[in-house]
Amino acid sequence: MARINKKHFVIFNNAGVISATTPKNWARANQTLFDGYNFSNSENTPTVIEIENYLTNNLQFTKIENDEVIILYPYHSI
Repeated sequence: MARINKKHFVIFNNAGVISATTPKNWARANQTLFDGYNFSNSENTPTVIEIENYLTNNLQFTKIENDEVIILYPYHSI
């Protein structure tokens, strides 16, 4: 049975350590990439879809998903 809401993760290189976080936590750590948002509350934080679109369209992250999870990563393969 598929999850109603999929879990979203971003996998990235964190100073030589492969790390995983949520899209919103990744965006909070990279706030300068999201003009027009101050991250003070949910209305001033980009949506998961906006963040994932930024990652895939601007940083060439690859997106894979199944019935339960969506993973974005900046590598040719995992």
